[in-house]
Amino acid sequence: MFGKIGILLTILILIFLFFIVISYGAGAFSKGKIKSETKKYLKSVNILLITIAIVGIILVMFL
Repeated sequence: MFGKIGILLTILILIFLFFIVISYGAGAFSKGKIKSETKKYLKSVNILLITIAIVGIILVMFL
C-alpha cells in the first residue's frame, strides 16, 4: 500500500502532532512562565519522541 517514504512521513507526522498536543497540554504555548517541572517534563517528552523517530527511521530503512 504505502512505500517506505509514505510510512516514514506518516510516522514523522504523527510524532510531530503528538509533540504539539503534549506541548499545548503542558502549557508551553501559553504567555506565562513555565515551571521548572514542566520544562523537565517537556525535555523528557522530546527525548522520547526523538528516540521513537530514530527507531522508526531505522525500521523503515530495513523494511
